[in-house]
Parts: sequence; C-alpha cells; structure tokens
Amino acid sequence: MDSPGIQYYHEVALTVPSTETDVAADYIIEHISGGILLEDEENDLSTTIRFYIADGIDISEKLDGLKAHLTTFNPAHSDLVFKRKRIKNLDWIEAYRKSVVPVCVGESIVIVPPWNDESFPGRVRIVIEPKMAFGTGRHESTQGSLVELEKMNLSGRSMMDMGCGSGVLGIYAAKRGAVSVLGYDIDPLAVENSRENYVINGVESVCRAEPGSIDDVAPNRKFDVIAVNIIKSVIVPMLGRLKGRLEPGGRLILAGLLEQDREEVNAALAEQGLNNHRTRTDGEWLTYSVVL
Repeated sequence: MDSPGIQYYHEVALTVPSTETDVAADYIIEHISGGILLEDEENDLSTTIRFYIADGIDISEKLDGLKAHLTTFNPAHSDLVFKRKRIKNLDWIEAYRKSVVPVCVGESIVIVPPWNDESFPGRVRIVIEPKMAFGTGRHESTQGSLVELEKMNLSGRSMMDMGCGSGVLGIYAAKRGAVSVLGYDIDPLAVENSRENYVINGVESVCRAEPGSIDDVAPNRKFDVIAVNIIKSVIVPMLGRLKGRLEPGGRLILAGLLEQDREEVNAALAEQGLNNHRTRTDGEWLTYSVVL
C-alpha cells in the first residue's frame, strides 16, 4: 500500500456479523484490496473490516460489487453502509498501528503488537506480528482457547496446535513451560506467520509449525494437550483421530464453534466416549475443554 507514486488513499470501513467476516474479507482481498484490518469488539457479535483503495480508482463500482456479493448471503446487506475517509499515503501506517491495541485475555495474558512497549505486570506477554487474515487475539475463539489453557498446568507438557494461525496458542503454552509445541495449518502463510511469531517471542526452540493437518502428524505421536481452533465441519469428522493422539488424561480444546453447533458437537463427543468436558460461552462462540 505504501507506494511513493500515490499521495492519497481512501479508507473504507464496514461492519458485518462476525459469522460473515470470512465471506466479506475473501471478496475484498480478491477483488478490491490486498490488505485488510479486522476489528472485533469484546462481547459484540459484529466485526468491522477496514481496507484501503488508492485515490483515482472508481470506489463506487467496487463497493457496489461488494454490497451485491454480501447481499446474496444476507438480504439485509442491501442497506449496508460504508464509512469512507481520504487519508495521506503514509497516514495508513500510523492509523494501522493505532488500530492494533493490546488485548488482555483472562486473568494473566496480554497480546501486543511488536511496536508496543507498555508494561502489563502480572501478565504473560505474547507478541504477535499482525498479518492479513491471522488472529491478533481479539476473536472469541482465540480468547476462549487461551482462557482454557490458562487454567492448565502446562509445565513439561507437549501440545499440538491444529489450525495454528498466528501461533498465539503455542506461544502461550511455551511461555507457561510446555516443552514441545507442534503447530499445523493448511495455509502456508499461516505457517510462515507462526514461525515468525515464535522467533519474536523467543520460543522457536520449543515451537515448530508445519503445513498440513492431523493426518500429517508422525505415526504414534501423542500429546498432552491438543488445541483445535477451526470450524465444526472440520472438527467433528476428526474427533476420533484427535482422541487417538491424546496421552491418557490429556486435554482437548475445541474452538471456532458456534452456539448453533452445540447439539451436534455434544453428540459427536458422546459417540467418541468423550463425556468429560466443560463448555465456555463467549457471545455466540463456544470453546470446549475435554479431558480424555
């Protein structure tokens, strides 16, 4: 975005239900702008998406296309309102940095961008380099997973982070004493982002990220803790394989699930004999903590 030949950009912001964030973000990235910012407010079911368009481009045509695309998923978006403002070329950098603020999670965790040097006494500091489409700790599914990890004794434990994204869960586990963290993600950019964040946090000797999924884990390898922050349609079919990867007494964290998924997930857990679990609710999002 920082192109010397362009003096001004238009910042566009729209707010959509959190469940439709991926639909909107994917369209924006493919058809309008390669960089977006996602802003989730705590206890809010909506997400604000910000993106930037170079001055001189027909903005109205692009926004009309976005509105039409979203309306096919939700007719209410026919009344969607875009907030727009014109900013100088270099202003977006500062605006971006101001938008990525520290996130306090649970009783003892804080997630900060690399440029933040604030002090948070008593909290485990996790530094995350914000990247397009990867979490900065604001989403309920990430926070729910962290809170469940916060309740555990992770010292000396092994962990698999399935759908590692930014690597935040594995970083926290390593900072709490985990001796081995293996992250997997089907998106190679997420793997790259996780590896970068491992280095930033000084946990690269403990944490490793690889492209792939549970079927790519070495045969017979088991873990004390497995965290899976994906979606129901991926989680439910792999529950049996996840169970098989847990050490006796191990803990399985399931996130990325919605309240509407509760009945199906409960039934799938029961089918696997995984009846020892509790559920955390954050708005419409569920996080399961399951004990083998």
